[in-house]
Amino acid sequence: MSLKLFLLNAFGGIKATSKIESEKESLWNDYQVFSKVQQSAELKEFLDLEPQVTSESFKKRKSELAALKFKGSPEERQLKQFEKLKRDKRLERYYQTTGSKDLQRYESLKEGSDLNRYFELEKLIQEGLNKSDERAKETQAEYKRLKASEPVRFFLQYPKSSAYKNYLRMQNSEEKRSFEDLKDAVESDEFKEKKTYLEDPKKWEKTPEFEMEKRYLELKNQPEISLYQKYKNSSALDFFKKWEIVFEDRFEAGVLDLSKWKPLNYWAAKTVGKNFSPAGDLQAFTEGKNIHLKGARLQIQVKKEKLNALVWNPVLGFVETEMDYSSDNLTSGGLFESQYGILEAKIKYNPDKNFQDVFYLAGEDNSLRVNLFEGGVKTQFGLSKTENTKIHEESFSLSGLSVGKLYIFSMEWDKGKISWKVNDKELFTTHDRVPDYPMFINLASLVINESNALPHNFEIDWVRFYQKRKS
Repeated sequence: MSLKLFLLNAFGGIKATSKIESEKESLWNDYQVFSKVQQSAELKEFLDLEPQVTSESFKKRKSELAALKFKGSPEERQLKQFEKLKRDKRLERYYQTTGSKDLQRYESLKEGSDLNRYFELEKLIQEGLNKSDERAKETQAEYKRLKASEPVRFFLQYPKSSAYKNYLRMQNSEEKRSFEDLKDAVESDEFKEKKTYLEDPKKWEKTPEFEMEKRYLELKNQPEISLYQKYKNSSALDFFKKWEIVFEDRFEAGVLDLSKWKPLNYWAAKTVGKNFSPAGDLQAFTEGKNIHLKGARLQIQVKKEKLNALVWNPVLGFVETEMDYSSDNLTSGGLFESQYGILEAKIKYNPDKNFQDVFYLAGEDNSLRVNLFEGGVKTQFGLSKTENTKIHEESFSLSGLSVGKLYIFSMEWDKGKISWKVNDKELFTTHDRVPDYPMFINLASLVINESNALPHNFEIDWVRFYQKRKS
């Protein structure tokens, strides 16, 4: 047993498969949205608006408009001063007098000819009359009669009135000048428009800047752009930015996808044209009859049944032999291969020492295998190389995992290096004998020892292969 793997598995050092899948699926979906929105006109518009709307000058402009009110403004001070002068009793009386009939009458008498005779007689009297002269007596009598008349009495008394005195005092006063200047100002269309503008609580909403901000916020709150904002400075999507899926099978169609898999061993197809079994194995490969897709999961099933099959004998060559077990194998050889990348698969960990379930990469030269997973007689992953009938292995034991559970096994293959992970936990790395040529995917379940624990199923939930994106 791998003590390291056992301790990691027992004490939470390996994350739950469901959590990893959920997180990765979520990130993958987010990456697809992120990639799409990166090319969108909406994002371009948003990125054009953002520096303007978030600039200090823009914020200052909005703040200034928010603070711009009628209360406390120069306009309010003007209006208050106007209202104060409007209530001034002297000015109030002045304007009452200005529009009065008495002032109009007085001005009319003063400027008219109705009192000319009175003024003539007054002048004669002031110049002196011979009082013994009969004519002078008549003049004086006429003068007295005119002076006692209502028009003359009004004309002589009105200038002595408080109303007229106030009128004369205020006519050229600073108060009157200020009042009339303010009256012209506050009753102007310009003032009224400015007052209405300052009192408007929605003046910001009527600016071009508001429309700009409104559009910016509309775009910002779009789910796609919110997602872009979330990830634009994050490393969370770096994996998908670096890697792209070039091969994937989720086994959801219910039938084997023959554009991705062949149930015929790659090397068997190139030699005898049908499957054969290596010496020592107890199973016959049925070329697809033991492949089942149930519940979106691939099963390579081992059954106990007698079948004739070719067996490779190093001395005799291919010999037809009756086998007691049937199984199957799959390959992507001739359909998909890659030089370097990441291979990962979700596999049910169910090792049985009578069988050997294998999931590996191999190339034209079958002497080197890069094992993503082996379960059974050997439960491990790593690299194996056959040289002069001897097998060289560099491997890591997987026997510390929990039987019956699904795990995500992955390997990253690069020039001169391969590293293996279980549920994103890196466990093993090698730099020795790393292949530098294209390889393809192979799966099989082998019978090593007699068993009655049948059927035995090698179960795979999904398979993916990633390659580095081309810049």
